[in-house]
Amino acid sequence: MLDDDLVFTVPTGQVISKEDDLSTHRAKLLRLDRLDFHETHARAIGEMILTTTKATLAGRFNGAAFDGTFAYTRLWRRSGAGWRIVAGHASQIM
Repeated sequence: MLDDDLVFTVPTGQVISKEDDLSTHRAKLLRLDRLDFHETHARAIGEMILTTTKATLAGRFNGAAFDGTFAYTRLWRRSGAGWRIVAGHASQIM
């Protein structure tokens, strides 16, 4: 699902790679207790798909609790392995 060239900006502003994202999950630094999707939209842009999603999440990241509504943007590119995320951004909605 993640392209090898992934560039993703997390809510702190840090830009991470595919390996950074996978390492976070392997180390079980992220635990979700709640995940509610509110809306998702998709739009074709040339040979790619842009998706936007709003979701309410609660859980812990690296031991710190979080709870809020977040906006996500993802850019998907089709490859020989199917659709892969090449870029993304997440921001907390205040």
